[in-house]
Amino acid sequence: MKKLLTILILSALFIASTTEACDFCLLSQGISPLETISGTGGIRINQRYTLLNTVYSGTKEVSMVTNPKEEYWTTEITGFYSIAEDLMLLAIVPLRKNILDGHLHVHSDGDIEVHPDKGDVSGLGDIALLGRYTFLKTHTIDTTTAIAALFGVKLPTARTDGKTSNGADFLDAHLQLGTGATDFFLGFSFNYAIQRISLSANILDAIHTEGKAGDKTYQFGNILNYDATGKYRIYPALFDPEKNQCFLAFGLNGEIRDKEKENGVTVDNSGGHTIYLTPGVQVVMAPHWVVEASYFYAIYHDLYETQTGENYKVSAGVTYLF
Repeated sequence: MKKLLTILILSALFIASTTEACDFCLLSQGISPLETISGTGGIRINQRYTLLNTVYSGTKEVSMVTNPKEEYWTTEITGFYSIAEDLMLLAIVPLRKNILDGHLHVHSDGDIEVHPDKGDVSGLGDIALLGRYTFLKTHTIDTTTAIAALFGVKLPTARTDGKTSNGADFLDAHLQLGTGATDFFLGFSFNYAIQRISLSANILDAIHTEGKAGDKTYQFGNILNYDATGKYRIYPALFDPEKNQCFLAFGLNGEIRDKEKENGVTVDNSGGHTIYLTPGVQVVMAPHWVVEASYFYAIYHDLYETQTGENYKVSAGVTYLF
């Protein structure tokens, strides 16, 4: 029975909490409150990639001769440990590489152009310390239901003084390795599994304080991430906790960002709403290994004023359970 409950919870919660926050704000919920057969902790390595290569004004795509391009590579190393039956602690250490090829500039009269700025930075990102508390968990022979709360803090451990390749200017705050501020997270997750199907809904709020980017103060707007995901076990047809398992997932993810402030002044060309379609696949190799991959394709942008928007994100991770 213990093995049965363990695999049910693992299957219901792992991909269910793959909400992604903005890459320049670090956090992705690639870890769920795992309960293992032989231990209470584990380690996960997750690789993310995000491409921004299209300009939007509100909901409309803006035709450009040359589009600005931003790329974000993030390798997250996460350790997690259950200090109590329903409370898990997590520490996330990100290694990042951000690349700029063309900077979008919006003039005060509304004209836009792309400056030929280039640059890249790499190194340690902002470390996050998190807790996840499962305050409701019920089981029957056929179903598992869980509701959990996520809370945490992100520390300003990353450098924020990256410059363009010619060394003349500081990179935009979004291209820096961190936010330069102590930020906070609060979220909730709901998961329901029945036989071969699981359904989930997640919400995460990132609360940002003022930091520094280059030679200016900068404050990212608060960010609300949400998702609804369905997952189907394609193998095996009949559940067996001793067998490897394979799942297909499909979800709808969204990100709502408030406007940002630079030197205390609101940045008009910042903030907005982006929605993604998110297919994914997960393989559970009981009792120790979990492998997953997800693709986030942006299908809707409603950005304030004129900005560069996300084209897509990719996330893939491997987890070892102690």
